Amino acid sequence: MPLEALFKIVSYGILPFWLLLVFAPRWKWTWRLVHSPVVLLLLTPIYAYLLVGHAPGPSDGNLRTLFGVMALFTAPNLVLAGWVHYLIFDLFVGAWEARDAKHRGIPHAYVVPCLVATLAAGPVGLLLYVVIRFFTRHELEYDEAPHLMSVNGQ
Repeated sequence: MPLEALFKIVSYGILPFWLLLVFAPRWKWTWRLVHSPVVLLLLTPIYAYLLVGHAPGPSDGNLRTLFGVMALFTAPNLVLAGWVHYLIFDLFVGAWEARDAKHRGIPHAYVVPCLVATLAAGPVGLLLYVVIRFFTRHELEYDEAPHLMSVNGQ
């Protein structure tokens, strides 16, 4: 499959999961699809194929120097692998934001701008959520264990 077609498939294919997070955060299928390994199972084989099953990257590419990383990103398959990497991780972070907000009683309307920012600019959206969470709940830590225990009634 041409890389451009694969780029469009993964880029547009991730959007329904984001739309579920924004518009149907409490729907059972949102929880079954977005808060489960479904996206990971769908995109990781593509990611792995782009990393190892496609044309190799440049011989001077490496992860030890900025020049080495720049050289890696001259190979279209590795650029697309990087893009898929971002898609998977940004959705994971967005799903965590939605779950965390639900568990902590933060109104979903406050989370929507964070989700949009996370989709568009990953860490910026996460920071926005952390700031909103601080001002609404006065909490900065990421520890979910005590809260999850109270949610599960333990």
